[in-house]
Amino acid sequence: MTGVITAYNKQRGFGLISQLMVAESIYFDISECKARGLYIGSSVEFDTQITKRGVVAKNITAVVKNRSKMKACL
Repeated sequence: MTGVITAYNKQRGFGLISQLMVAESIYFDISECKARGLYIGSSVEFDTQITKRGVVAKNITAVVKNRSKMKACL
C-alpha cells in the first residue's frame, strides 16, 4: 500500500499515514520505519496488520523516484 505521513509525535514515537480516497488514517510506530529522514508529507509504502487496537502500518519504506537512493526515518 502507499500513503503520506500526515502526523508524527516524536516524543511518543508514533504517527499517522493517510491514503488517497480512504477516510481513516493508519497508525504507525517509529520502530516499523525501515528508512531514515521521513517527515510529514513524505510518501511511503507499507504493509498493514490487524491488531487488537485496529489496523496498523508495518514495514514502512520511503517512496523515491530513483530506487537506488533510498531516503534515509523520522
